[in-house]
Amino acid sequence: MKPSLINLAVLIFCLSCGTNNKPVSDAQKEKIRGEIKEVVNTFIKGIEEANADMVMESFLDSPDFTDITNGMVFSYKELVDMKPNFDAILNQKCTMVDEKYTFLDKSTVLYTAENKWSTNYKDGRSSITDPQAFLFVFKKIDNRWKIIYLVDSNVEKDVPGESTQGLNQVELMSQFVGIWKGEMGKDTIFIMEGKTFGKGLDFYWKTYTKGNTLSEGKSIMGYDIMNNRIIEPQIWNNNPNIILWSGLFTSSNIYEAILWKDLQNPGKATVKWKYEFKSSDVLVCTYTSNKKEIVTILNRE
Repeated sequence: MKPSLINLAVLIFCLSCGTNNKPVSDAQKEKIRGEIKEVVNTFIKGIEEANADMVMESFLDSPDFTDITNGMVFSYKELVDMKPNFDAILNQKCTMVDEKYTFLDKSTVLYTAENKWSTNYKDGRSSITDPQAFLFVFKKIDNRWKIIYLVDSNVEKDVPGESTQGLNQVELMSQFVGIWKGEMGKDTIFIMEGKTFGKGLDFYWKTYTKGNTLSEGKSIMGYDIMNNRIIEPQIWNNNPNIILWSGLFTSSNIYEAILWKDLQNPGKATVKWKYEFKSSDVLVCTYTSNKKEIVTILNRE
């Protein structure tokens, strides 16, 4: 048994020992069930609407609060710090499969639920979480039901997103083929050449000023059907590390990418690229780093 499960077992044992052993009547159970269901509904509504404050409202703001999700333990404060993750979510939908209430006494209830979730992210990615199981330990404090302990076990996998359904990612990549050129600042020119390579692309680019090369690099771009992502490893002549990007066309003329390492928490991604084909000959490139944007307009040569 893992330490977190041992802690849960100890918690339930302590709660059981410290409760009033007077049986809870059927009428009391029905009333309590309705009160707790309201809290659960608020929790689910908050998740579906990506409203972090609504979700946190269900939890006890206390150092004693504990959340265990897929073997990782979080405090209340740590969950508060994770609020920015919600910024990456467009919407979510919960399908309730089953739920159960276990009454330890009139002020302590164990709530378990089996459910499924579908999630759409703002970057065009979508996922299905199935199965998922919750265990909430509810405690009535100051006449309000609060979750004091939460266990979440789930399996999430990516699926084709709503905004990308019907978009042929391989065909759309071909818009990058050609030579593109634009200014990146005073006397600084950026030039990029994309060539077809199999069903992917081979890129070469460089920046130069007054005939002197400042930097140059290469990359390949291809569609990974298993993960429904376009993958692009890059390497620069002045940086020995390979940079791995992952993106999707979220519309027929907009391609958006973040670093591969940020895929699990896209809301925390501090570096992003957005490429918008204004026409077949004009490409607007927006690079975002720590919320600061740099826009470069490239023209097809």
